[in-house]
Amino acid sequence: MNYIAIDFSINSTAICVQNHQELKWFNFVSNLDLNKKAFACHKELVELGINVIGYERNKPKDLDYTSEQIFKLNNANYLSYTIINTLAPYINEDTKWAIEGYSYGSRGNAFIDLITYNTMLKGKIMRVAKSDIHVYAPKTIKKSFSGNGNAGKPMMVEAFNSREDLVNDPLKKYVNSRSFGDNIPKPIDDLVDDFAILEYLKETI
Repeated sequence: MNYIAIDFSINSTAICVQNHQELKWFNFVSNLDLNKKAFACHKELVELGINVIGYERNKPKDLDYTSEQIFKLNNANYLSYTIINTLAPYINEDTKWAIEGYSYGSRGNAFIDLITYNTMLKGKIMRVAKSDIHVYAPKTIKKSFSGNGNAGKPMMVEAFNSREDLVNDPLKKYVNSRSFGDNIPKPIDDLVDDFAILEYLKETI
């Protein structure tokens, strides 16, 4: 049985797949450029075999409202297809799916865009999934994984580091070898959150 957990965001979607007993890590990053300092962590993860996949999201300037919405819909469609096509080898009739729900504190135009992109992806999943998509509240995931429903990034990483079942996992080794303190870089926070989603999916279905 395969498990697929998704921590979705427009700029840095993390996906963790458990294929039998092996974990596969994916990070879909907008406008990825491994030669830039901002993506230094991504570059190190690529060197460890983590799947970091870039996609273009350079919105043209001075678009009118209709043209801007067309761009967003096309871009959301492209990202969702990219994700589904990448995950295709792990999708079968026994695959179980989970995705993190929205934070109730989110608001504004960026949140509306997130809903658009997220819904587009869910639509693609529903075309290929043979089971329900499990949607979990962020606080529920944090509480289950770290013991604190309001856990911040450092606490989630600490909980991840305490796992004893990931001894040979490349991401776990990488995170253990760094001292991030309170400044957890992208995409470590997303990947850790996504692992928490995966674990909750396995525990509750």
